[in-house]
Amino acid sequence: MRAAVVGALLVSAGCSAPSTDRAGGHAGANATVLTLANLGGAIEPPQLVAWAKRVDQLSNGTIGIKFRDEWREGEARPDVATLDDIRKGKADMAWVGARSFDRVGITDFQALLAPMLVDSYELETKVFEDGIPAKMLGGVRKAGVVGIGVLPGPLMRLVGTREPLVNPDALKGKKIVSQDSALMDESLRALGATPVTAPASTDLRSYGGVQLQLGAVVGRHHDRDAKYVTGNVDLWPRPLVVVMGKAAHDRLSPQQWGVLTRALKQTITQAVDVSRAEDRESAPTLCRLGMKLPSASSADLKAMESALKPVYARLREDTRTADWLEQIQYLKETTGTGPDTVSCPAKSPTAGPLEGSWTRTMAAGDWRHWPGDETWTEHPPNGTWTLVLKDGVLTKTDPNGETERWPYQTFRDRIHLAGMFTFNATFRLDGGQLTFDNFDFGDCTDCGGYAVTFGGSKQPWRKTAVAR
Repeated sequence: MRAAVVGALLVSAGCSAPSTDRAGGHAGANATVLTLANLGGAIEPPQLVAWAKRVDQLSNGTIGIKFRDEWREGEARPDVATLDDIRKGKADMAWVGARSFDRVGITDFQALLAPMLVDSYELETKVFEDGIPAKMLGGVRKAGVVGIGVLPGPLMRLVGTREPLVNPDALKGKKIVSQDSALMDESLRALGATPVTAPASTDLRSYGGVQLQLGAVVGRHHDRDAKYVTGNVDLWPRPLVVVMGKAAHDRLSPQQWGVLTRALKQTITQAVDVSRAEDRESAPTLCRLGMKLPSASSADLKAMESALKPVYARLREDTRTADWLEQIQYLKETTGTGPDTVSCPAKSPTAGPLEGSWTRTMAAGDWRHWPGDETWTEHPPNGTWTLVLKDGVLTKTDPNGETERWPYQTFRDRIHLAGMFTFNATFRLDGGQLTFDNFDFGDCTDCGGYAVTFGGSKQPWRKTAVAR
């Protein structure tokens, strides 16, 4: 089951329609609703959710943003294709990774993405406060789109499939899945790796690893096919560049355009906060799922920095990039912080009251109030569902044998699960029977199906085995 079901109204700019905006609140009957292509799968990046909410607030509900989720999902190079989509008016707006603009000849963002330069959220905050990304934004017009702004994003890390990627020797000759960026490919080659372009959701067992943010490692379930994340090598940030098509831009009034740009500027601090929070929650989640988060040694880090010197030499050949590199390096020196580091706690989670195996049987009537995908009501997954709770991890298996894993914690009668998104519920144990209730899915408004699978049946979960 998908973590979120897409049911967005696809309304173009300038049209009036009553709507409930998932990200931006309740738009009025005469609201201008703008569509935004979301390359992030079925879950919107929290940085953009915060921006959409701020747009709703500043416009008093007269501007709404509708996410068109799973845009070019599964494609190896979605960013460049999405730029072309926005230029052609297939959606009003999109977010595109700053990394991909060099594929269309725009190199303005390369200083921001220089390898192992912006390696902490404190430094990323300083860079944005100094206005450097905003100065880089004008170059996107060369791609035939209009830049609304740039939001800070999470830090990208090295994920190793079978061994930790802590130095150039470990990376030598390994195929590393990389996003669509000439600079990132160049950097990985300098470190001895062979960059391979593939979808972020690809199975990693055929590769040596991937460069990815922690939240995506959790969300893409890479704990199933990779074992290591290097905890103190922050390769580069993932800034989100928000762009609009020229036709959509021209339909907006100056006041409406001002709301979009002002709201984005006011979201920058919150965007850093949610990126940091994503790491803070994702790291222990990965540890509880069995991944290891080793750190590179000082000698390892120096070896990587030495290997990357030719990349910096090439970047400094462009005068504007060289100037921005100098500004960022100055901020890094004055900030005085080292790379942000994540690691696994030494203590293992203790066994909770729910540990063991549980089953329940779902029938057709249990799906009548499913609020999302019609295929669930037309062809409901009836049959026996299984929950296995062991060592702080909940594994849910549906009647077709498909599984999902959720690290979980309990406190009194509450359970907290963390994964692609987090949710909370109350539970009640009555002998060998288990029931869930009072679900809270946070910002995920299309996650009601989990309430059905965890608690919607008249049949409680019945314990079939104790934890071993």
